Amino acid sequence: MDRRFLAGVVLSAAAAAAVAQTPPGLWFDPTQLPSFTGNVECFLVNTAGETDGLLFREGPQVIIPPPVGESVRKAVPVGRPLVVWGIRARSAPVITMLAWAPDTSTEPSFVERPWWRLPDVASSTVMLSVEGEVRSPYFSPQGEAVGVILTDGTVIRMPPESVAALGDKIKPGARLAVEGRGSESERGRALLAERIGPSPDKLEPVPTK
Repeated sequence: MDRRFLAGVVLSAAAAAAVAQTPPGLWFDPTQLPSFTGNVECFLVNTAGETDGLLFREGPQVIIPPPVGESVRKAVPVGRPLVVWGIRARSAPVITMLAWAPDTSTEPSFVERPWWRLPDVASSTVMLSVEGEVRSPYFSPQGEAVGVILTDGTVIRMPPESVAALGDKIKPGARLAVEGRGSESERGRALLAERIGPSPDKLEPVPTK
């Protein structure tokens, strides 16, 4: 039998297997995309208290749908390595997760419904007051800054126009005090900023433009 024919059969079988394993929400095998490996510095939660992201110690932010976030949190503790296949924004260090694995020898798990856009901020009646140092911007999948992340992993959400208006006041290394509604637990903390300033006694309403 022609060796080229046999090679074609093997490749076709491999491709068919990859398609069979691809989740219904995707039309391609995400492990064909670039992979990003890093050590988990911390998990991020949203204002509803759900795990919807993480930070690599090496820098990038990873966006994860909450159902997948819980699985990743259980499988990969803080400080352990994680392999992510996904799309990285052109303008910012943020990756939209499409598949993941604890290491390269483990079969990847696919994300059925990736978060191509962040959902609206969940409403909350819990008023929080936080204070800390800015670690990095908080990005949307497209790389737009929609808040900041403090060094303790607290997520401060705000509209893009507010981020632009605050400018250097919220750059990495800046000290911030913030009040707003959100969620807080041993899993993490997140809030939608209502008042912000360099210290608790200098809070002002978050600018809108």
